[in-house]
Amino acid sequence: MQQRTKAKITTLCAALLLTSGCTAAFLDIARHDIFVKDDVRLIERNYAAADYLIQQAGGYIGKYAVIRAEPLADINQPGMESTFGKLLPEHVGVRLSQLGYQVDLENVIVSPEVNYLKPGEDYKRKAGFILSGSYRRDQTDMNISLRLIDAKNKQVVGVYDYRLPLTREINELARPIPQIMRIEQP
Repeated sequence: MQQRTKAKITTLCAALLLTSGCTAAFLDIARHDIFVKDDVRLIERNYAAADYLIQQAGGYIGKYAVIRAEPLADINQPGMESTFGKLLPEHVGVRLSQLGYQVDLENVIVSPEVNYLKPGEDYKRKAGFILSGSYRRDQTDMNISLRLIDAKNKQVVGVYDYRLPLTREINELARPIPQIMRIEQP
């Protein structure tokens, strides 16, 4: 009986050592983002951001005012554009359009072949409001700050800050788009 108990204890200890080693290896792999994290539901989160922004700014923005969406700025790499910086205001702008607001998405269209996002002649009027913002990466999250600004007096009429988990997909979308520049020599 004692031998069986010792054998069970030895087997249990060996199993614990193996699983703890496997767990440590799995945690190390997960820390380096080898496995893709859960779906972020990016569109749903951005639509929720639009809903929140317009709740704050609804008293300032009339249905006939034009809101111009601008690409988001990367705090760590200012002046560099990314697909992520255009995709978020595109999502927010589409949601604002669904809510009945006139949105000029010309500066943030990620897929120009999508016809419903191209602004018509109605949107060529001067924008009364600007949708802009910034994003910043840290170790585990993407921190996003959206603003709705009155174009005339530069007053911020709506602000929404939120975080997205920094998945592999979001990290790739946030990579700067290479720019080719021609420098003329005198």
